Amino acid sequence: MMSQTSKRELLAAIRPRYTLGNRTEKQLVLDELVATTSYHRKYAIQVLNHPPQRRPSQRHGGPAKYTGPVRAALEQVWRAANCICGKRLVPGLPTFVEALERHGELKLDPQTRALLLTLSPATADRLLTRARAGTKPHGLTTTKPGTLLKQAIPCAHLRSGMMPSRASWRSTWWRTAATPRGVSTSTAWT
Repeated sequence: MMSQTSKRELLAAIRPRYTLGNRTEKQLVLDELVATTSYHRKYAIQVLNHPPQRRPSQRHGGPAKYTGPVRAALEQVWRAANCICGKRLVPGLPTFVEALERHGELKLDPQTRALLLTLSPATADRLLTRARAGTKPHGLTTTKPGTLLKQAIPCAHLRSGMMPSRASWRSTWWRTAATPRGVSTSTAWT
């Protein structure tokens, strides 16, 4: 079994022979490719006739503006602000930074401080995605099974004798749904 990179290299070597060859040469090249790579014949024809488009490997946009020190300072301020969202964090960022610097919790050079204070809420949220991923619990729910929660929630059961008030519309449904067949609803719960 060949790896994908070997198959790509083989295709790059065979493609000129296939495109320049006549019908019989194309059949031979195709037979060779199918035997080597175990591709289906029609797929091999498609790959030989249409080479994959090279995607640009460059990153869009300019160089990164907010580097490691800005991200680290933002995460520290975010944790001190009790992990609030970027929309609420950015307006109070000057106050938070000033307070943390005053108490010696945060030390920033002037350039990092200026970049931190010019963040937009969307950029702050984008820079905090890794930090947020670490704080989320795994699984679908954070509620743990236990008897304290079950005891705190009153639940009406027929066995326990609890009944909703007659004034509520639910009591009508309750009497109708819980009454055995053939018994009148007016006599069953009086």
